Amino acid sequence: MAGNKLLVVIDPLTDDQMALGRAVKLALEINASLHLFCCTYLSEDELLEYSSRKDAKHSQVQETKDWLQELAQPIKNQGLEVSCEVVWNQRWEMMVAQAAGRVDATLIVKSSFQHSALSRKFKHTSDFYLMRAAPCPVLLVKSDEAWQNSIILAAVSLNEHEPEHDVLNNRILTQAQRLAKATGFELHLVSAIEKTPNFVKLFHLLEHSEAPDQQLAAERFGIPSANMHLREGKAKAVITDLTQELHADLLVIGTAARAGVQATLVGNTAEKILDKVETDVMVVG
Repeated sequence: MAGNKLLVVIDPLTDDQMALGRAVKLALEINASLHLFCCTYLSEDELLEYSSRKDAKHSQVQETKDWLQELAQPIKNQGLEVSCEVVWNQRWEMMVAQAAGRVDATLIVKSSFQHSALSRKFKHTSDFYLMRAAPCPVLLVKSDEAWQNSIILAAVSLNEHEPEHDVLNNRILTQAQRLAKATGFELHLVSAIEKTPNFVKLFHLLEHSEAPDQQLAAERFGIPSANMHLREGKAKAVITDLTQELHADLLVIGTAARAGVQATLVGNTAEKILDKVETDVMVVG
């Protein structure tokens, strides 16, 4: 995974930078560089403390740049390449997505905190925006504890007549496999089965096979049969339960873009699961 660049979202309102801690450990594992990104902005009341809006912007941006350099120096001392960027803007989540595309980031790393179901459903959140709009996968860090169990769980969809899921499955699997290989972690796959598909037809096999569905799915994705988990039930419950059972360090899951009222009222599986698991979540679009 050499040549990777991780864009780390720095929160200017706290000294506890969970995302940065996780990103540094990950960068050391996969030989990646870091781009520390921070948006800063002042309220109208805060602006009154300065002689002009221009002076306020210049002072605040420079102060934030100096702070990022302080955060970056110990990381550089570990041998990692680190760049810093500060942007003056109120819509920081939009700036993060734009910056990720501009610097060709391969992963956005951001801290994520618990939200109520009602808040997630009706209120715009930065997590949801990035999950839909980011040009690369997003790692939402839920804890500053080290990954201890060396297990990655990736969720795939096995539904007939939905070819778009094949594309997303391949993206999810690619990200999960690369990370598992770089870290030496064990990779597991899970799929929630509400109606058992015809696996011979689904996987375009030339002839009928007597092998169990679990084995067919495992062979399709190139993992040991014991690491392929097919479970009946709704995706939200199945994925959440298995994440807890395996004590997975990381859950990799896909998300589909939505717009308008549907995006506001109907969350996809990734959004429904985000606050149900305590582990870090990587979202692949």
